[in-house]
Amino acid sequence: MADRVRRLGLAAAVGLCLLAGAAAAQTATEGPLRLVPKSIPSPAVEQPPAPPVPVPPQPSPAATVVRPGQPAATPAPIPQPAAIADPAQIHPPTPRAQPTDGVAAVRAFYEALGQADAARANTYVVPEKRGSGAYDIASMNRFYGNMSVPVRLLAAEPIGRDAVRVRYHYVYVNGRTCDGAAEVALAERDGLALIERIKALNDC
Repeated sequence: MADRVRRLGLAAAVGLCLLAGAAAAQTATEGPLRLVPKSIPSPAVEQPPAPPVPVPPQPSPAATVVRPGQPAATPAPIPQPAAIADPAQIHPPTPRAQPTDGVAAVRAFYEALGQADAARANTYVVPEKRGSGAYDIASMNRFYGNMSVPVRLLAAEPIGRDAVRVRYHYVYVNGRTCDGAAEVALAERDGLALIERIKALNDC
Protein backbone atom coordinates (compact mmCIF):
# COMPACT_ATOMS: atom_id res chain seq x y z
CA MET A 1 0.00 0.00 0.00
CA ALA A 2 2.77 2.41 0.80
CA ASP A 3 4.48 1.61 -2.51
CA ARG A 4 1.33 2.43 -4.45
CA VAL A 5 0.99 5.80 -2.74
CA ARG A 6 4.59 6.55 -3.43
CA ARG A 7 4.16 5.70 -7.12
CA LEU A 8 1.09 7.93 -7.41
CA GLY A 9 2.92 10.85 -5.82
CA LEU A 10 5.83 10.38 -8.16
CA ALA A 11 3.55 10.31 -11.18
CA ALA A 12 1.80 13.50 -10.03
CA ALA A 13 5.12 15.23 -9.57
CA VAL A 14 6.24 14.21 -13.06
CA GLY A 15 2.93 15.50 -14.54
CA LEU A 16 3.34 18.85 -12.85
CA CYS A 17 6.86 19.16 -14.22
CA LEU A 18 5.65 18.37 -17.72
CA LEU A 19 2.86 20.97 -17.50
CA ALA A 20 5.27 23.58 -16.15
CA GLY A 21 7.68 22.86 -19.00
CA ALA A 22 4.96 23.15 -21.62
CA ALA A 23 3.76 26.42 -20.15
CA ALA A 24 7.31 27.77 -20.12
CA ALA A 25 7.79 26.76 -23.78
CA GLN A 26 4.55 28.43 -24.84
CA THR A 27 5.46 31.61 -22.97
CA ALA A 28 8.89 31.71 -24.63
CA THR A 29 7.31 31.26 -28.06
CA GLU A 30 4.45 33.76 -27.85
CA GLY A 31 6.09 36.28 -25.55
CA PRO A 32 4.45 38.06 -22.67
CA LEU A 33 0.89 39.14 -23.08
CA ARG A 34 0.25 42.91 -23.34
CA LEU A 35 -2.92 44.71 -22.70
CA VAL A 36 -3.41 47.48 -25.36
CA PRO A 37 -6.35 49.73 -24.78
CA LYS A 38 -8.61 49.99 -27.87
CA SER A 39 -8.96 53.52 -29.22
CA ILE A 40 -12.49 54.78 -29.42
CA PRO A 41 -13.04 56.95 -32.55
CA SER A 42 -14.33 60.37 -31.69
CA PRO A 43 -17.56 61.36 -33.43
CA ALA A 44 -16.98 63.41 -36.62
CA VAL A 45 -17.84 67.07 -36.24
CA GLU A 46 -19.31 68.59 -39.45
CA GLN A 47 -17.58 71.86 -40.30
CA PRO A 48 -19.51 74.63 -42.09
CA PRO A 49 -18.23 75.39 -45.65
CA ALA A 50 -15.78 78.24 -45.92
CA PRO A 51 -17.33 81.42 -47.35
CA PRO A 52 -16.14 82.30 -50.93
CA VAL A 53 -13.40 84.87 -51.16
CA PRO A 54 -14.75 87.93 -53.04
CA VAL A 55 -12.75 88.86 -56.17
CA PRO A 56 -12.65 92.60 -56.89
CA PRO A 57 -13.87 93.48 -60.42
CA GLN A 58 -11.04 94.07 -62.87
CA PRO A 59 -11.28 97.17 -65.09
CA SER A 60 -11.60 96.54 -68.82
CA PRO A 61 -8.37 97.20 -70.77
CA ALA A 62 -10.18 99.71 -72.95
CA ALA A 63 -11.83 101.50 -70.01
CA THR A 64 -10.40 104.79 -68.81
CA VAL A 65 -10.46 105.43 -65.05
CA VAL A 66 -11.27 109.03 -64.22
CA ARG A 67 -10.49 110.09 -60.66
CA PRO A 68 -12.22 112.97 -58.88
CA GLY A 69 -10.74 116.27 -59.96
CA GLN A 70 -9.06 114.75 -63.01
CA PRO A 71 -10.27 116.03 -66.43
CA ALA A 72 -11.89 113.39 -68.62
CA ALA A 73 -9.77 112.09 -71.45
CA THR A 74 -10.70 113.18 -74.96
CA PRO A 75 -12.15 110.19 -76.88
CA ALA A 76 -10.26 109.05 -79.94
CA PRO A 77 -11.70 110.45 -83.19
CA ILE A 78 -13.85 108.09 -85.25
CA PRO A 79 -12.12 107.32 -88.57
CA GLN A 80 -13.99 108.82 -91.47
CA PRO A 81 -14.16 107.27 -94.96
CA ALA A 82 -11.93 108.84 -97.54
CA ALA A 83 -13.61 111.57 -99.50
CA ILE A 84 -14.57 110.61 -103.02
CA ALA A 85 -13.09 112.96 -105.54
CA ASP A 86 -15.54 114.87 -107.67
CA PRO A 87 -15.27 113.63 -111.28
CA ALA A 88 -15.73 117.20 -112.43
CA GLN A 89 -12.50 118.12 -110.60
CA ILE A 90 -10.56 115.22 -112.12
CA HIS A 91 -11.82 115.87 -115.65
CA PRO A 92 -13.01 119.49 -115.77
CA PRO A 93 -15.36 120.23 -118.65
CA THR A 94 -13.91 121.93 -121.67
CA PRO A 95 -14.59 125.68 -121.42
CA ARG A 96 -17.19 126.87 -123.90
CA ALA A 97 -16.18 129.19 -126.69
CA GLN A 98 -16.63 132.95 -126.62
CA PRO A 99 -19.16 134.63 -128.95
CA THR A 100 -16.50 135.91 -131.36
CA ASP A 101 -15.03 132.40 -131.70
CA GLY A 102 -17.85 130.32 -133.19
CA VAL A 103 -15.34 128.07 -134.98
CA ALA A 104 -13.84 127.03 -131.61
CA ALA A 105 -17.33 126.15 -130.32
CA VAL A 106 -18.00 123.96 -133.37
CA ARG A 107 -14.64 122.23 -133.07
CA ALA A 108 -15.29 121.51 -129.38
CA PHE A 109 -18.73 120.10 -130.25
CA TYR A 110 -17.32 117.56 -132.76
CA GLU A 111 -14.43 116.72 -130.45
CA ALA A 112 -16.97 115.68 -127.77
CA LEU A 113 -18.85 113.58 -130.35
CA GLY A 114 -15.57 111.83 -131.23
CA GLN A 115 -15.35 110.77 -127.58
CA ALA A 116 -19.05 109.74 -127.50
CA ASP A 117 -19.59 112.35 -124.79
CA ALA A 118 -23.04 113.68 -125.68
CA ALA A 119 -23.44 115.48 -122.35
CA ARG A 120 -20.38 117.64 -123.05
CA ALA A 121 -21.42 118.15 -126.68
CA ASN A 122 -24.76 119.52 -125.47
CA THR A 123 -23.01 122.33 -123.60
CA TYR A 124 -22.26 123.88 -127.03
CA VAL A 125 -25.93 123.80 -128.08
CA VAL A 126 -28.46 126.52 -127.34
CA PRO A 127 -30.29 125.78 -124.03
CA GLU A 128 -33.74 125.36 -125.60
CA LYS A 129 -32.55 122.39 -127.71
CA ARG A 130 -30.30 120.58 -125.24
CA GLY A 131 -31.16 116.98 -124.50
CA SER A 132 -34.08 116.73 -126.92
CA GLY A 133 -34.68 115.73 -130.53
CA ALA A 134 -31.43 115.22 -132.43
CA TYR A 135 -29.52 116.23 -129.29
CA ASP A 136 -31.00 113.57 -126.97
CA ILE A 137 -28.05 112.51 -124.82
CA ALA A 138 -28.84 108.77 -124.64
CA SER A 139 -29.40 108.53 -128.41
CA MET A 140 -26.23 110.46 -129.21
CA ASN A 141 -24.12 108.32 -126.86
CA ARG A 142 -25.53 105.14 -128.38
CA PHE A 143 -24.93 106.29 -131.98
CA TYR A 144 -21.48 107.83 -131.60
CA GLY A 145 -20.37 105.09 -129.18
CA ASN A 146 -20.84 102.44 -131.91
CA MET A 147 -18.13 103.73 -134.20
CA SER A 148 -15.26 101.53 -135.34
CA VAL A 149 -13.59 104.82 -136.35
CA PRO A 150 -14.77 107.77 -134.17
CA VAL A 151 -15.92 111.04 -135.65
CA ARG A 152 -13.00 113.21 -136.71
CA LEU A 153 -13.42 116.81 -137.79
CA LEU A 154 -11.48 117.45 -141.03
CA ALA A 155 -12.24 121.15 -141.54
CA ALA A 156 -14.20 124.03 -139.97
CA GLU A 157 -14.44 127.32 -141.93
CA PRO A 158 -16.58 130.34 -141.07
CA ILE A 159 -19.16 131.35 -143.69
CA GLY A 160 -20.45 134.71 -142.63
CA ARG A 161 -20.83 135.93 -139.06
CA ASP A 162 -23.10 133.25 -137.62
CA ALA A 163 -22.33 130.03 -139.53
CA VAL A 164 -19.52 127.53 -139.97
CA ARG A 165 -19.09 124.89 -142.67
CA VAL A 166 -17.58 121.60 -141.54
CA ARG A 167 -16.29 118.36 -143.03
CA TYR A 168 -15.93 115.20 -140.93
CA HIS A 169 -15.26 111.48 -141.26
CA TYR A 170 -16.28 108.36 -139.35
CA VAL A 171 -16.82 104.60 -139.87
CA TYR A 172 -19.85 103.02 -138.22
CA VAL A 173 -19.66 99.65 -136.44
CA ASN A 174 -21.35 97.90 -139.40
CA GLY A 175 -18.62 99.15 -141.73
CA ARG A 176 -20.56 102.05 -143.26
CA THR A 177 -18.21 104.94 -143.98
CA CYS A 178 -19.26 108.57 -143.86
CA ASP A 179 -17.36 111.48 -145.39
CA GLY A 180 -19.84 114.12 -144.32
CA ALA A 181 -20.29 117.87 -144.65
CA ALA A 182 -22.66 120.25 -142.88
CA GLU A 183 -23.45 123.90 -142.23
CA VAL A 184 -23.63 124.83 -138.56
CA ALA A 185 -25.72 127.88 -137.63
CA LEU A 186 -24.66 129.75 -134.49
CA ALA A 187 -26.59 131.93 -132.04
CA GLU A 188 -25.49 134.09 -129.16
CA ARG A 189 -26.79 133.22 -125.70
CA ASP A 190 -25.59 135.11 -122.62
CA GLY A 191 -22.42 136.20 -124.38
CA LEU A 192 -21.60 132.69 -125.72
CA ALA A 193 -21.53 131.40 -129.29
CA LEU A 194 -23.71 128.27 -129.31
CA ILE A 195 -24.90 125.86 -131.99
CA GLU A 196 -28.50 126.52 -132.99
CA ARG A 197 -28.91 124.22 -135.99
CA ILE A 198 -26.88 121.70 -138.06
CA LYS A 199 -27.82 121.18 -141.71
CA ALA A 200 -26.27 118.06 -143.32
CA LEU A 201 -25.07 118.60 -146.92
CA ASN A 202 -25.05 114.89 -147.82
CA ASP A 203 -26.58 111.65 -146.54
CA CYS A 204 -24.50 111.58 -143.33
